[in-house]
Amino acid sequence: MGSDESLVQQYLTPSNIFGAFLTYIVISLVADFFFSPKYPTSIPWVGHGKSLFGTLRNTFAGFTQSKSWMQDGYDLYSKHGKAFVFPSMLGATAQTMIPRSQMSWMLDQPDHVLSTSAAHYEVLHGDYSFVSKTCLKDPYHEHVVHKNLARNLNAVIPDLDDEVSRDVDELLGTDTETWKKIDPLEGMMMRIIPKITNRVLVGEPLCRNKDYLDNMLGFTMDVIRGFLLFTITPQILHPIVGPIHGLAAKYHYWRTSQYSLPLIKQRLSDIGKKDAGDPEFKNWKEPNDYVTWSIRTSIAEGRRDELNPSMIALRILPLNFASIHTTALTGSATLLDIFSSSPDVVQSLREEALRVYTAHGRKWTKTGLSSMYRIDSAIRESQRISAFSLSFIQRKVMVKEGIVSPEGVHLAYGTIVAAPWIPLAGDEQFYETPEVYDAFRYSRERERYEGLSAEDKAKEDVLKFRQTGLVTTNDRHLPFGHGRHACPGRFFVAHELKMMIGHLLIHYDIKPLKERPQPMWVGRNQVPAKADLEIRRLKVE
Repeated sequence: MGSDESLVQQYLTPSNIFGAFLTYIVISLVADFFFSPKYPTSIPWVGHGKSLFGTLRNTFAGFTQSKSWMQDGYDLYSKHGKAFVFPSMLGATAQTMIPRSQMSWMLDQPDHVLSTSAAHYEVLHGDYSFVSKTCLKDPYHEHVVHKNLARNLNAVIPDLDDEVSRDVDELLGTDTETWKKIDPLEGMMMRIIPKITNRVLVGEPLCRNKDYLDNMLGFTMDVIRGFLLFTITPQILHPIVGPIHGLAAKYHYWRTSQYSLPLIKQRLSDIGKKDAGDPEFKNWKEPNDYVTWSIRTSIAEGRRDELNPSMIALRILPLNFASIHTTALTGSATLLDIFSSSPDVVQSLREEALRVYTAHGRKWTKTGLSSMYRIDSAIRESQRISAFSLSFIQRKVMVKEGIVSPEGVHLAYGTIVAAPWIPLAGDEQFYETPEVYDAFRYSRERERYEGLSAEDKAKEDVLKFRQTGLVTTNDRHLPFGHGRHACPGRFFVAHELKMMIGHLLIHYDIKPLKERPQPMWVGRNQVPAKADLEIRRLKVE
């Protein structure tokens, strides 16, 4: 026994452990270098280049230098209509960055050539993170949302209005004397947005069930943790690490399904009886939520596989992830940007919110929300200056023989292409003082236009003003994507955030921040800033 212990002590030294770890990293990188998709060698690479030694250097330097690499690539190549390759980092694959001048070509390609769902499947690690591979390989839930949400948005706004006021007041309270400190991301957005999201997905009362929400949020955090885990784990180890990591997602799905499955089975039964002419269901009105939309769409399109209760329950998971995570990041960043601006900005936003809210009978309406140009602008400006990703609009090359871009670059099968965002969002060619958060950057001209006479309005280019809206995507506004695969839930997100911010401005006083807390960039993504807002109920409303 003593000799065994001495052997362990002899070989299990810090230097040996470090050497083994370094050897493992090198072997993994070599394997990734030879077996990953071959990215173009005819175009420039940022970082430390495309060689095996460069790949090793990129792996470590990329954690702190990715943002500057993206800026270099944009300045040197994208602005001149040239593509460039953004290097890989351990588990994160390389990406070919397409310049804005070629974006229309990229978006025009059919899905069997450049696929959005395949890119999302790879980037979000669909093999392990979403319980079933079907969830992302065949994103039928996105189709259901795209077909139903916009047309039903006006009808669900009263429900959203009720949920926002109820949830915000429950969290922040009605104390007009004592200031309450709260983290706008973890303490506010991540606690309120799940309830609002599930009001539309599964309806009352499940949208407020604590155990259901805790586990749905747990699943969302599983995906985020997985994204970070797979980024720092060499691809050769993903088949080992992935199934272990996926156990947490399966557990949280099982917990949420204890609540969602009974609701879905009952809904299927009720709709079946209604359609069969059961007299007891003559006056029954089906709830206007995702569960109903999914059932009705599946029946209409003959997708019997999508009428399986377990499949409907499963598809609620990625919808929660997409709705909660990105909306929470955007909402918390917007609050930090607004309340670190001058008091005049806050006062102007509060005036608009109160004016619109009062004009529409002290309730939120689609017309009223659409006329809140300042708050709309403040959110869009935050998406520009406080973005959480270096690039957007990922596509994956699906053609075995690859494709050729307009500049003659051959993109091999399996290549991920994307569009730079952070450098574009800070380009002086498109934005005056791009380093400044200007809450009304997009609303000034729109408000000027709305103040004109009908005769003068006829002389203006109204399309130009509509292009500056939060939900209007174009090649200079990419946070919601662009083209036919732009986020189908962006109209819901816009209304949700406007209601929340409007409610806060009307009913609560928030202390201004001395300065904007700065986030940290790790690799290709932003780690949100840690900060507290001090809030109390306004005495006079």
